[in-house]
Amino acid sequence: MKVRSKTSRAKRRQEILRELAADEVVCVAVEQGHSRATEAIDALQRIQDGTYGICADCRKRIPAARLQVKPEAIRCVACQADYEQRSTAGPGGWRDVAKRSA
Repeated sequence: MKVRSKTSRAKRRQEILRELAADEVVCVAVEQGHSRATEAIDALQRIQDGTYGICADCRKRIPAARLQVKPEAIRCVACQADYEQRSTAGPGGWRDVAKRSA
């Protein structure tokens, strides 16, 4: 009897873990979907404002090839790379990146 109850508890734990993993996958999918929808709405707003295809940082035109790959892009490739580097640079952000590259 004890063997059976340990086995059933182990099976139940596995079921719970599978359910939790499935819930996590659903949550991530919903979050990504929401984020993409927000990006699309923002792109439509930029079209209305006349700022679609203009880099938010350097104010130059974003190349058409980039917009074909990522229509919701708000930065050109160079500015996006700088932005990502700054956002992962740590506490000093951009200043620390500039110091390291000097």
